[in-house]
Amino acid sequence: MKKKRRLLQSDTFWGLAAALLVLLQFWWLPGEDGSAADSYSTTVDGKLGLYRTLSQLFPQVTREAVKVVPAQSATLILIAPDRYPNEKEQQQLYEFVYNGGNLLFAPNWMSYEWATPDEPPPEVYLPSLGIHLKYRSDSTIAAAIAAAAPPVPGATPASPETTPENISTTAEEASSASTDSPETVGSTPATDGSATSSPAAGSTPVTTANTGVTADVEKEGRGVAVHASSSLVSDYVDFQSTAELQLPSQLTTETLLTSADGTVEAATWQMGSGRMLVCSSADLFSNRAMLFKGSRRLAVRMVERCSAKEEDEDSTSNSEPAIVISEYFNASDSFQNTGILFSPTLRIGTLQLLLVAILGIWMAFHRFGPALYVTNSQRRSLTESAQAVGNLQYRLSDGGTVVRSYLDYMTSRLRRRYGSLLRLDQPEQIANRAGMDVEEVRAQLHEAHLMAESGQLPSAKAAAMLRWLARLQQRLEGIRES
Repeated sequence: MKKKRRLLQSDTFWGLAAALLVLLQFWWLPGEDGSAADSYSTTVDGKLGLYRTLSQLFPQVTREAVKVVPAQSATLILIAPDRYPNEKEQQQLYEFVYNGGNLLFAPNWMSYEWATPDEPPPEVYLPSLGIHLKYRSDSTIAAAIAAAAPPVPGATPASPETTPENISTTAEEASSASTDSPETVGSTPATDGSATSSPAAGSTPVTTANTGVTADVEKEGRGVAVHASSSLVSDYVDFQSTAELQLPSQLTTETLLTSADGTVEAATWQMGSGRMLVCSSADLFSNRAMLFKGSRRLAVRMVERCSAKEEDEDSTSNSEPAIVISEYFNASDSFQNTGILFSPTLRIGTLQLLLVAILGIWMAFHRFGPALYVTNSQRRSLTESAQAVGNLQYRLSDGGTVVRSYLDYMTSRLRRRYGSLLRLDQPEQIANRAGMDVEEVRAQLHEAHLMAESGQLPSAKAAAMLRWLARLQQRLEGIRES
């Protein structure tokens, strides 16, 4: 007959746990795989293009993922970090810059993507370094749209700075720009070699050459597209920004990048013996920006400007400081205790170890083959065993069986101690060994054998006989009453 198999509840639990661990190796449910903006990433927001470009132009370009600041004076590039420095790390960065190091900083996108009208994102505020970046709010974007909008018929004429020649918002130009072959997604090459952003589907961009702002507020929270100019390059550049730079009032700053509406997008200032350069957007240093000549040239010029010392700006010295791209704040999972086990680098190995543990525990719930013979079973205390046997005998009301069992016990003890020299059917020898009266021993043993053969023996008589036999056994063992 075929044995019916039934799935146990424990089997269901362990099976689902193992299947979940296998699934997590292909699809990590708690979140994404980490930052896509580091210098190893080939994604749109990554900085691998910047790293390779700088490696070709500068003699020494390295990455730093172990320490907050390099051991020697260098130009540290901190762009789109996964997290921002805490107070202790800010102090290390301040000492690095004050003692002659240079720091180029740009915020990440993530601090602003989850912003809502009721709960705006926190500001990027590093007071010791003079860095203050605010969220580019809807009012700022609305002002950019208003500045970029064409004059309404019948409205007040435009100011002298705004001329009809530098307004390009006609439908014909917009349609012709959208049909051009783009160099990359979301951008089209301009006639002067610079890149201009093309409108995304579902958006209504308004572009003017005067303001240079494409008010393309995307639903993904990528901010506003800015058309800006810089003294470092001759061409206009386009980039996305979600932050607004606030210049430190206590320091003398130099504006390097300005949007057409006058907003400062990048600035630099001297701090001790070093230099700070802060940009409002990391998009200028992304892989997407490296595809265009204007933005690529501006990124390199910013790194050069940050590396230049005040006394070396007008000199012809060819000595170039080392360029260090910081990955410390992108690989910060390694400094969060057990969080490193679920970091993108070690996550697969951790899940596989957990899977092996689950399968091992599951296997312990079952065994194969015949049942094991237990040689040393667990026993309870002797008192509990005696009470249980006594209760059983009391319910049976058959004291003869108990007396017979005790007589058998005494026989085995005598055989073990004296061999065949002493038996229960020899009352004289037993009396001599025990030091008791012969007649008493003969009568009690005879009565004990009669009780052992009786069918219904009261418990009182059986108990009295057992007490006498126990006293006899003690005397035979050499135990005398005091």
